This record gives sequence, C-alpha cells and structure tokens, in this order.
Amino acid sequence: MALFKKELLAIGKTYRLWVVPAVFLFFALLSPPAAKYTPQIISFAMPKGISIKIPEPVLLDALIQWTKNLAQMGILATILFTMGLVSEEKARNTIQLVLTKPVSRTAFVLSKLLAQSILILGSIKIGAFICYLYALAIFGGDKSAAFTQANLLFLVYYFLIIVITLSFSTVFSNQIAAGGLSILGFAVLSILPVFNTALSKYSPGALPTLADKILKGQAGIAQSYWPILTTLILTVLFLVTALLIFQRQEL
Repeated sequence: MALFKKELLAIGKTYRLWVVPAVFLFFALLSPPAAKYTPQIISFAMPKGISIKIPEPVLLDALIQWTKNLAQMGILATILFTMGLVSEEKARNTIQLVLTKPVSRTAFVLSKLLAQSILILGSIKIGAFICYLYALAIFGGDKSAAFTQANLLFLVYYFLIIVITLSFSTVFSNQIAAGGLSILGFAVLSILPVFNTALSKYSPGALPTLADKILKGQAGIAQSYWPILTTLILTVLFLVTALLIFQRQEL
C-alpha cells in the first residue's frame, strides 16, 4: 500500500497527471466535430467537376471516430507514457534505493501497474463520457448502451497494452527498447486477426473491431467473451513472465 501511494504521489508530481488526461480529452473534443465536418472537408478537397454524395453524419459517426482514435493514437500514447516506468529507474540506478528497503520486486512492479492503470483507464472513462455528451449535443440520438459496451472492450484491451509495455519496461533497462517491442507487440495483435478466422473471433486483436461492430449494431457483447478471456490470459502470462525474469535480474 505504501508503494502504491508513492506511485500516486509520483504521478501527481510529473507531467503524466496532466498530459495523459489531456490526450484523451483531446480525442473526446476532436471526434464529434471531425465527424460533423468530414463531408464538407471531402467536398472542398475534391477537384472541380467531381462530386461525391456523402451521407449526413449522425451520432454513430462521432462515436466511431472516438474508437478509431482509441485504437490507434491512444494506444501509441499509452505505450509512450508507460515504457519508462521501470526501465528509466534502472537506467538511472534509482531502483536500488527502493528495493534495498523491505520491498518485494513483485510489489514494486504491481504498484506501478495499478497506479498507471488508474491514470490511463480513468482518463479514457472521462474522455468517453465527455465525447458522448458532446456528440449528443451536436447530433442527438441515443447510443449510450452500445457506447458503454464498446468502451468496456477498449478498457480491457488497454489494460493488456499497459501490461505488455510495463513488462518490457521491467525486463529491459532501455526505455526505447521497451517502447519499440511494445509497439511491435501491438502491431502483432492488430495483424493476427487478418490471417485467420479463429483469430479474428477469439484473439485480443478482435476487441477493437468488435467495439465498432457493437456500436453499429452488428454484434452483441456476448461475442466478446472469448476475446476478453484470451486477453486476460495473455495479460497474466506477460505479467508473470516479466516478474519471474525481474526476480532473477541483478540490479
């Protein structure tokens, strides 16, 4: 508990307390107007004499814009914010100051995981709430149940991304290496569903696609149970493996 409090205080003293929520607030405020004005932007960009009939944007378009931002830029930002949590302390040799106290290495890593997860997942929840209210004010309609379910899938997926990045940060002393491998892991998760029907239904990479399908009314939350399960299993495997390697490392 003391370590967890220390991590929360550390977040409060750094840029993360403001920058992480600001990133997702930016997505929240950007998505509805981006959906609203996309037809005008496309029409303006088209050469003279060529016209394309674009449907009038609706609430769904704004919410899909939010999930697109979460599925791409939001994940890259999360990796950037997480990749130095442990590796930076290793590089600066400050980790020994903490671990020389009666503190287990497992508790050290888990406290960072919990604090970082609260910060990032909490920021996503706030951003989603603001995005929905803003989109509702612009377009009207009601997609609250589907939007809640879609964001739930992203919270599960983001927790996996946080764990993967923190795991690499725990194993390596170079945060660039940790970040690079995390981006590679994210790329693999994203690509796998393309190659196999089973992977497109059951792998963690299926969650963002399922979130969009739920918003469009093309799928139900029940179809996400297997990918959620595989995501949680992979999360545990990454975390346990990283902790085992960390326990054996000489610092």
